[in-house]
Amino acid sequence: MATAASVAAVAVTLAGCSTPEEPIAVTHVHAVDIDDQRGAIYVATHEGILRVATAGDGPEAAAASMTQPDEVTRLGEWMGDVMGMTRLDDTLYISGHPAPGSDAPANIGVYEIDVRGREVEALSLEGEVDFHSMTLGGVALASYGLAGIDSVTGSVMVSRDRGQTWTPGAAIAARALSWDARAEQLFATTEQGLQVSTDDGKTFALVDGAPSLLLVASSPTGTAEPLLAGIDVDGVVHTSPDGITWTAVGAAPSGADALSVSSRGVLVTAGVEGVQRSDDGGATWNSVTDF
Repeated sequence: MATAASVAAVAVTLAGCSTPEEPIAVTHVHAVDIDDQRGAIYVATHEGILRVATAGDGPEAAAASMTQPDEVTRLGEWMGDVMGMTRLDDTLYISGHPAPGSDAPANIGVYEIDVRGREVEALSLEGEVDFHSMTLGGVALASYGLAGIDSVTGSVMVSRDRGQTWTPGAAIAARALSWDARAEQLFATTEQGLQVSTDDGKTFALVDGAPSLLLVASSPTGTAEPLLAGIDVDGVVHTSPDGITWTAVGAAPSGADALSVSSRGVLVTAGVEGVQRSDDGGATWNSVTDF
């Protein structure tokens, strides 16, 4: 996990309420997800999940949310430490630690939360794992792959039934995981370099010629032209159509702790200072919101 050098604050309101809450400190950002369909960006933080969007609904509001959001709200009332997060349609899968004062186990396992924050449910591995990175891919229900890297053991774990049961894989101590869009190749950023698995995380091999990535992310299931993106140790953005051939594109925003790729090829980064987006594959960036 990258350590932020500064602490930022953002005025956050509870979804569905009109009265602003006291500003909260965004001390760490661990993951980000861009949801084209709903016009929202979800940011996993040490203090729960934030939702960046416009106040309205519908196609016009969704489009505006990607460039000119007018709300940063807390997604529901759960305020635990979200270390790993990924999404399938209207469900967010998360892992991490409970909110202060909770009697839940220190490692929450896997929870699922709907994208409006109304329902939070423990799904599996409660008390057993703390996934520091999570990823989901696949093209059909039978092929969906959910994967995480367990901070306790350093092992990759994979589920093919949407988080109900899990199969342990190799211990590689990865910084970030990402399936390709079809969930056939599982990429991992490690100190040794970018590695890939084609057997659901049981074994990994170095990707020859790949940049030394810290972060890696893929466009989601169903994308017409799948895209992988990464940020290397020097802060350079790279993109790839297949995870094997990579092209350096430009500089990432400073303080980028998390990366996501939309179904339309939009790149989003998030850190304690806010959220940034790129519409040209990482060559240039614009601020979505400051924290």
